[in-house]
Amino acid sequence: MRNLRRNANGTWSDSVAMIKTMLLKKTASPNSMFQKLALGLFFFVVLSAMMFYSALPQKYDVRVGQVLQENILARKEAINTIATNKLRQAAADQVPKKYTLNHTITAEVKEHITDILNYVKEVRIRTYLEDHEKINLLMNKISREISEESYIQLITMSDTSLKELETITKAIIETVMEEGVKEDSIDRAKTHVIEEFKNLNLPQEIKSVGEEIALLTIKPNMVYDREATEKEQREAMEAIAPVKVYPNQILIEKGTVITSEHQDMLKELGLLARDREADISLLVGIMCVSAFLVGTLAFALYYFHNDIYNNNLYLSLMILIIVSTLIISLGLKNISKYLIPLAAGSMLISILINPQVAVFSSFTMSVVVGIMLGSNFSYTVVALSGALIGIFCTAKVSQRSDLTKAGGIIGCAKFVLITGLALLSNGTPLEILKESPWGMVSGLLSAILAIGTLPFLENAFGITSSIKLLELSNPNQPLLRRLMLEAPGTYHHSIIVGNLAVAGAEAVGADPLLARVGANYHDIGKLKRPYFFIENQLTSDNPHDKLSPSLSALIITSHVKDGLEIAKEYRLPKCIIDLIVQHHGTSLLSFFYNKALESDYEKNTDDTSYRYEGPKPQTREAAIIMLADCAEAAVRSMPKPTPGKIEGLIRQIIKEKLSDGQLDECDLTLKDLDKLASTFSKVLTGIFHTRIEYPDKLTELQRKDLDNGQYNDKQLTR
Repeated sequence: MRNLRRNANGTWSDSVAMIKTMLLKKTASPNSMFQKLALGLFFFVVLSAMMFYSALPQKYDVRVGQVLQENILARKEAINTIATNKLRQAAADQVPKKYTLNHTITAEVKEHITDILNYVKEVRIRTYLEDHEKINLLMNKISREISEESYIQLITMSDTSLKELETITKAIIETVMEEGVKEDSIDRAKTHVIEEFKNLNLPQEIKSVGEEIALLTIKPNMVYDREATEKEQREAMEAIAPVKVYPNQILIEKGTVITSEHQDMLKELGLLARDREADISLLVGIMCVSAFLVGTLAFALYYFHNDIYNNNLYLSLMILIIVSTLIISLGLKNISKYLIPLAAGSMLISILINPQVAVFSSFTMSVVVGIMLGSNFSYTVVALSGALIGIFCTAKVSQRSDLTKAGGIIGCAKFVLITGLALLSNGTPLEILKESPWGMVSGLLSAILAIGTLPFLENAFGITSSIKLLELSNPNQPLLRRLMLEAPGTYHHSIIVGNLAVAGAEAVGADPLLARVGANYHDIGKLKRPYFFIENQLTSDNPHDKLSPSLSALIITSHVKDGLEIAKEYRLPKCIIDLIVQHHGTSLLSFFYNKALESDYEKNTDDTSYRYEGPKPQTREAAIIMLADCAEAAVRSMPKPTPGKIEGLIRQIIKEKLSDGQLDECDLTLKDLDKLASTFSKVLTGIFHTRIEYPDKLTELQRKDLDNGQYNDKQLTR
């Protein structure tokens, strides 16, 4: 058990030492952390290099006045900000200036006219002055722009005429200025004033005086509204759509004389050879994206799959698959950007590591592929969709042919998706016919890559996939055929243990496939000395009757070590080898140990030499196989099994294994053990149920036994 152990008195106590051991195991060593950091740095550098290499456009070294020797093409979709700014500035310049009519200025002008005429009245009453003195005084005080004749008229006209002149002049000024007078239209306003005075039915002398006063005082009353003007200019600029540059669009034609504007445009688009700022900016952006992707993937693994995060072998495999997939994609993008086999990497990670980890990896790869393909949304969606469909198709793969089916499903899905995206973008039938088949090819290519590389990755990293386990479970495997022919009893026993292990694993949430395959191979060590094991003894003679208990125990326990050697010889996966080594743990051979205690020569012997070397089961699957192995052997030996007896015996076996500490190092709980007892009982009751005897057949077989001496009563009854 993980943290509980049965003591000699039958009570439960905490296993403090075991908890400490587990904590030590979970603590990452400095060396492991250094390896993890090195892997992360390598992953970051590789992703950054691939994205930077793909996103770096071709540069052009052009100078002002140079005649261009080749067309300069855009490598990706971008915004030509220089051309856009020119169009927007032109739109802003076309916006007329906005003015606001200021009535206060009109009032000020009319007040100015009143002041002029009031001063005229004041000078007029100075009788002690001569006319010419009055004129000089007015010219100096008012303005010399008014003619001397007009000043004479102002001095000599009657008070009534002067009052009438004031009223008419103000009326004309108000009429003209209420229409609005701008700085640049002051001359037009003055012309309007002259025309208004001409239309008056007054003596010419009075009209001339009023006209000169009006022309002197009139001024612009339309005030420039900067805020309103700039607002309309901004609206006009925003209405101009950005000038887009599309891939393979000719930016500058061959034979064009390069100008400074051409250089500015190339610099803006990052195509000028001498512009290192663009390269640095691109590199920094790529590094930021790469750091985000690596960090997000690491966090997802740490949070959702800490076991994989702490396994540097799995991390290395995941990084290798991602990087290899991206490198292949980098090479195939020149053929078609819909040919990207992202699904191959996703399926491999799903099969070899974990489907959920494959989902995280798919998002990482899709972002990188999107940047590599010029940040095109369609390519990214198609690649990611294929990868996710591949994960769904391989989440429960049972044989390699399933990968071929997955490739076909991926191809069909991509074909439909590419067609739909092309129709959404108003693609022509020819374009659709040209691009859509690449989706089908991509799906098949992904399946081929996954099928071809899966065995190599399994062997190189020592990972056993479900496909490999299914292949090992095939009865035609050489080792299983040997077991069936050379140790048929052991083979039959292994098959039943396998059935028990599968049922038990399903009950407690362990891996049923691993449990079955482990059970099939757990006793292969008995191939070296099959007849020393009772299930392979065809006669009543037992070789152990002639051996000492210690020697018998040595032979029996050695089948684990022999199984390890045979497993290595046949190159069985490590997970199966672990189950072979752990399926007895450090259990005691109680029969031979008790026999030794009864012997005169070995009655004081220690039980250490009568125990298996171990280790104890480390996983749920190993513990399930141990319990299934013991349960099957014990129930088989029962004289008259009944459901109650079978379940009682199984629970007793589990209790003994628990008390002996054999389940201390696996993570089975008491609830799991209860489920295993119930499940094993159901399965074994169905196998070893009581059968009726057939009297006639029994009499015939007994007669043959007497004649040939080949049968006994035990063998005739079932």
